[in-house]
Amino acid sequence: MTKEKKSTNYVWVIMVILSSIFIIWTIFVFSQGNNIFPRALQLAGSTQAIEDIEIKAIGFINMSMLKPLWEEIWIGVFGFFFAFGLKQKKKYAWTLSLIWGVMFIANAAVQGGYEVIILKWSNACLQTYLFLILGIIAVISLLFARREYSRYQNL
Repeated sequence: MTKEKKSTNYVWVIMVILSSIFIIWTIFVFSQGNNIFPRALQLAGSTQAIEDIEIKAIGFINMSMLKPLWEEIWIGVFGFFFAFGLKQKKKYAWTLSLIWGVMFIANAAVQGGYEVIILKWSNACLQTYLFLILGIIAVISLLFARREYSRYQNL
């Protein structure tokens, strides 16, 4: 019994680590903001030269590619909130954490499908794989800890 309790008591730490990785990754990508659009053109197999696009248009394109990163920071903050809820055995924490992980997997499936199937890229972008890996780790660790948290809520 102690081994089981010990292994599930740390699911909140896993959530903190996953949220930290996600926020650090987002900040790293954010800091490389001017490279997002050229990389996307390269993945798309486009021959479009950045120099041929009007400066104001490049500014808008860069802004529109960076905007989702602000939203991703909030997703990471929510991950911390859920993790500390798990630590305190809050009623909502396990369910919301599971939704958080499933949301990552669903996002990876939709984004990856769009990139590979619709846009016909040779592979999905690195961020898609990050979403998938973080989501799978979150869901699996939460499922292992389900018994511990089912005492605190009706599933």
